[in-house]
Amino acid sequence: MITDEKGIIIHQNPSYSKITGLSTTKCIGRHLRDLEIEGIIDHSATLRAIEENREITITQEINTGATVLVSAVPIRDKNGHIKKVVNNVRDLTYLNNLETEKKKLEEENLQIQEELASLKEQTNPSLSIIASSEAMNTVLDRALKVARIDSGILIEGPSGAGKEKIVELIHYHSFRKDYPLIKVNCGAIPPALLESELFGYEPGAFTGANNKGKKGLLEAANHGTFFLDEIGEMPQELQVKLLRVIQELEITRIGGTTSIPVNVRIIAATNRDLAEMVKNGEFREDLYYRLNIIPIKIPSLAERKDDIIPLVYHFLKEINQKYGINRQFSEKALDMFYHYHWPGNVRELRNFVERTALMSANAEITSQDILSELQMYEDPSTPALDVSLFEKQSPSDPVAGALKERIESFEKHIIEETIPLFSSIRKAANALRVDQSTLVRKMQKYGIER
Repeated sequence: MITDEKGIIIHQNPSYSKITGLSTTKCIGRHLRDLEIEGIIDHSATLRAIEENREITITQEINTGATVLVSAVPIRDKNGHIKKVVNNVRDLTYLNNLETEKKKLEEENLQIQEELASLKEQTNPSLSIIASSEAMNTVLDRALKVARIDSGILIEGPSGAGKEKIVELIHYHSFRKDYPLIKVNCGAIPPALLESELFGYEPGAFTGANNKGKKGLLEAANHGTFFLDEIGEMPQELQVKLLRVIQELEITRIGGTTSIPVNVRIIAATNRDLAEMVKNGEFREDLYYRLNIIPIKIPSLAERKDDIIPLVYHFLKEINQKYGINRQFSEKALDMFYHYHWPGNVRELRNFVERTALMSANAEITSQDILSELQMYEDPSTPALDVSLFEKQSPSDPVAGALKERIESFEKHIIEETIPLFSSIRKAANALRVDQSTLVRKMQKYGIER
């Protein structure tokens, strides 16, 4: 774009119009000061070059939305007087977009690096919790909120649902994380021994007692977290002593007379209905309300089916690494995992994944392998295999939908569940045994984002 010595535009080429969005009719014959006043450009390189009698380069904003880099070069006569100014204009909008994208990628990279550093610091493998369902994510959010609040917590949920994992999550995100986390299953220790295990005893407290006495587990957990699993199995005489620990933060060993201060956070868990037990006089009401300050209820696996397939992949990866094998589940096998009701919850699911992975003679585990193992159940407490357990729609059911639609729905579900489990699309594609380009195309088809 060229102006005369006064700043009036006398020429512009098609590239200038394309880059700036300003037509020749809007510019030719007009003074650049008028374009500034009207807000068409924010400021002029040409006018500065004329005023300062030198070459000027500036960044210019145009009301069309373009951002350009303008170099205004004076053209002089033989006496050195400016006769014209040639403006060379470069488009910066694209470069600015690239710069914005670069900053965004740098921020994302920094976040990934921080997450990786956090994972490296977290050396305890038992803290891995798979939660894809809304129900389980709600549990995790609640657990993390109360982790740094030193209140009593009662975790309720069926056996095998993962109560212990939630306790570990709470402990390792609390200010007590550098102190012990001690776990006691009240139903696994005979009532006669439970008191001495919890409170310890003085020398000679009873026949067979260690002549040096013994520190109890509550003492050992000082400044840390004490997890009482299956609290509903605790004898009522011990419930009274536990209430005193919570209220007074002190214990007395069996056979002792001296109170020993203990600073512990007590978390209890049960698969029983403690409120009903309180009504029936089977559990102390005062202890129940002391423990149940912050309740956390873990749903059964049947209530969070979106977690099943991610858990299957998680367990299978562990088992492949542990035994040096390379097993994969077919799509039909995964479908059966999803529709089975898993009465034993996560614990049963893990055991079943391990059993089928070890018993299968082929690298790919099929739906027939799943059926064979389900039929091998010998535990009388486990329901016999029944078609209803898979909750499949009958092909004659008009709401079942077309075959193609059902296949696509299942395919989308599998991809959505798989992608978050891997650090890259390529690894996810390998796990699903498809080309990376195929997986990317299907993600675009179903609107699935990384």
